[in-house]
Amino acid sequence: MFDIHSDLLTDIAWRRSRGETNVFDRIHYPRLKQGGIDSMICVIWVEPAFRNNPLARFQEVLQHAIDDLRTSKHANICLTTKDMNLTNSDTINLFLGIEGMTFIEEWLKDFSDDNVGSAFKHLHQQQFRHAIFVWNEWNAFASGTGAIDTPPKRGITHFGELAVQQLNAMNWILDVSHLDEASFWDMYRLTEQPLMASHSNAYTLCTHERNLKDEQIKAIAARDGLIGLNAFNGFIDKSNPTLESFIDHAVYIAELVGPEYIAFGFDFIDYLAPYDIGASFTGSTLGLENVTKVPTLLDAMEKRGFTPKEIKGIRFHNAFQFMKKHIKN
Repeated sequence: MFDIHSDLLTDIAWRRSRGETNVFDRIHYPRLKQGGIDSMICVIWVEPAFRNNPLARFQEVLQHAIDDLRTSKHANICLTTKDMNLTNSDTINLFLGIEGMTFIEEWLKDFSDDNVGSAFKHLHQQQFRHAIFVWNEWNAFASGTGAIDTPPKRGITHFGELAVQQLNAMNWILDVSHLDEASFWDMYRLTEQPLMASHSNAYTLCTHERNLKDEQIKAIAARDGLIGLNAFNGFIDKSNPTLESFIDHAVYIAELVGPEYIAFGFDFIDYLAPYDIGASFTGSTLGLENVTKVPTLLDAMEKRGFTPKEIKGIRFHNAFQFMKKHIKN
């Protein structure tokens, strides 16, 4: 099982800041095993509570995460699929990603082409291989959905174009989840590489700006990209988010472009509820509240008509093949 979007590094940072250790092995590993997860993309995300000091928070979360994962008996940090351990059932394969790059604005006092390129090279050396340019904001690279302020010009900026070129050269995954429509289509035009939407659903079924319209879904599939279905209640159904309505999104996208372009990007955040992250994520998806419910989801998908081969693809093979083709060093 491959989950292509997880915020568990945020939980690790909060717990370690309160004096806990061995967080991944104690807290997350047992639940991931219960849910059948053995491979993940784990992102570093600067929470809204730290928006005024994003660089310090990014560095803090990164340090806590690395300290915890390096001493873990069960975490295997991967750069490519060649690093994945697919035979040891006691191992979780983790790829490191970035969700929102506003912290780079503070990092680089002198914003120039050369300095931006150097920043991404430094992040590459720190084992990152995945990038979402924005969270719910706009910044020096792109404009995002849910932006608090209105950007002077929506879409990918000059420095965003430079970032696309640099990340393509380093074989990073370009993730369009959180990009607004202008930035999505700019990125689509700026690269010929397959695009990932790691945690986005179908806009036609749930009219939230974080979801993908049919034209976007078709564009991702046409480029041999990947869409990770999101289990967050607000992106499934505004009135009745359930496991079955989550599957509705899988059915819709599969009928529109084919199941081979679908994966899981669950975006579970149940473990962030105790913390003051500066945003309120209320409610849950009935029957899919957390990672331990994933086996029930797979059974329900089979009952809804997905074949064993299609489920195997959605749960692991589609994501694995995407990563294998895309990340090469």
